[in-house]
Amino acid sequence: MEFLNLGWSEILLILTLAFIVLGPDRIKKFGGDFGVFLRKLSKDGLFREVVQTTDELRNYPRKILNEAMLDQPVMYEQAEKNMLHPPTEVIDLEPGADQNQDQAE
Repeated sequence: MEFLNLGWSEILLILTLAFIVLGPDRIKKFGGDFGVFLRKLSKDGLFREVVQTTDELRNYPRKILNEAMLDQPVMYEQAEKNMLHPPTEVIDLEPGADQNQDQAE
């Protein structure tokens, strides 16, 4: 789970450093003020719009792949049967195979 693009280890490091720098008395006040700030930020319309836009941008490549159906395996035999003009000659899949046979002879 990530919060503001931070993992648990980073959050724990920040909290530890804050406890060392601020001390136990001021960290309570800071925690309350920070909670109020996050509550206001999450209710802000602009912040919600920014989060929604970043989610759309992050998921855009997956959406394109799904629409193009590129993530599904290609079935060549079925594709050849559906072609209007299927190929009549066999195409060598390995371009260097002919050269290797010529050198062996």
